[in-house]
Amino acid sequence: MSASSRRVLAATATGALLLCLTTACGSSGSDTSSSGGTVTLRYAIWDAVQEPALQKSISAFEKQHPNIKVKIELNAWAQYWSKLQTQMAGRTAPDVFWDHVAYFPQFAQQNVLTDLTPYIKADKLNTSVYDSKLLTGWQQDGKQYGLPKDWDTIAQIYNKAMLEKAGLTQDQLSGLSWNTTDGGSFVKALQKLTVDDNGKHPNEPGFDSKHVKQYGLALGSANGQTDWWDAAVQNGCKLQDKAWGKWTINQPSCVQAIQFVQDLRLKYHVAVPASVTNPPSGASLPQVMARKQAAVVWDGSWDLNAYQSSMKGNFGVAELPSGPAGKGTVYNGLSNALYAGSKHPKEAWELVKWLGSEESQKIIVSEGSVWPGIPTLNKDYVAVWQQRGVDVSAFSKEAEGTTVGYPLTTSSATYNVKVQDAFNQVWLGQQTPKAAADSVNEESNAAIK
Repeated sequence: MSASSRRVLAATATGALLLCLTTACGSSGSDTSSSGGTVTLRYAIWDAVQEPALQKSISAFEKQHPNIKVKIELNAWAQYWSKLQTQMAGRTAPDVFWDHVAYFPQFAQQNVLTDLTPYIKADKLNTSVYDSKLLTGWQQDGKQYGLPKDWDTIAQIYNKAMLEKAGLTQDQLSGLSWNTTDGGSFVKALQKLTVDDNGKHPNEPGFDSKHVKQYGLALGSANGQTDWWDAAVQNGCKLQDKAWGKWTINQPSCVQAIQFVQDLRLKYHVAVPASVTNPPSGASLPQVMARKQAAVVWDGSWDLNAYQSSMKGNFGVAELPSGPAGKGTVYNGLSNALYAGSKHPKEAWELVKWLGSEESQKIIVSEGSVWPGIPTLNKDYVAVWQQRGVDVSAFSKEAEGTTVGYPLTTSSATYNVKVQDAFNQVWLGQQTPKAAADSVNEESNAAIK
């Protein structure tokens, strides 16, 4: 998923989720066509960067299944979900589509997803090849509603030239830590990387916080995934009491983490102002880096190609700092889901099974567009990026450590709207972290179905 895609998550229409009556959505087929014994499946995705690799995989699939043709339907994230939900309401949804855990709970509740368990058992599919954290994220009530497509974590993307000029190395950046008292070594490093128009740093007399030439850090997230969720994990905070449970973002450990992220901007003056990065209209993190407004950003692995395109190899990847509770990051992944109304469920299952296979994921990995859902292929992904001059192993190291999954809840739509509005105010200093956390927590829990 691109950075711009993540930033508009909260703007997605919530009403569309209610368009689909559960009995209608699962009772009829999608608008596929067949002729001469050949079935045409529709496959919906949202990322143009991944399309070439997927097309290579699908070409291999079609050679092995001459009676099946696959048509990729590409819709940008901003339109993807509203269109998909409208299609589901009209019973014309694609046979197979990318699913996100922010939408999975509602889809599962509405019975628009096919339970893959019978297919898995019938074909004796070995699901142990997948990361168990990814596989279980697509389960509910003993049913499997998707096979892992990929995974992502959050790391520090840095400008090599800027880091070197400040006398810092990648290992040092990965080894930093923060605390709620004085910011720790993380803030001290960001002070070295932050400089005003007169060459002064935030910890030096005469520093002008109103006229900063280069900031140490840039943060920006519509929901928290690439900023305060990670700080929260590092401070021992749990976003939910349990999967499919209640939100708990107003507990002290969460509020402290939110406060720290606010302090990076408003107290320490080492992070790009929220007026520049606040979603949905603010600059994306790759844009901030391309403009050289910041030396470091916290961003997801899905944006690697954006940095490669704009920075031409002048960037590196370091692990996130550790907090009072240690290291930690958000760990997420997409799945390939089978629409319950498909007219060709058996053929659609063959496609889902293929996309989740090692053979297919090797093809995807060879293009370097996304980390694979099968962890034994992670080393191959690292090798692809090493050939491009970038060590991306920090992402996989974090995936193997302490992680928190993307929250599984039926109140995602409410949360995504409320959190963007409230936290945009927090980052601007217009609302306290505690007040924002309390309001978002209360309203999101009230929306759980």
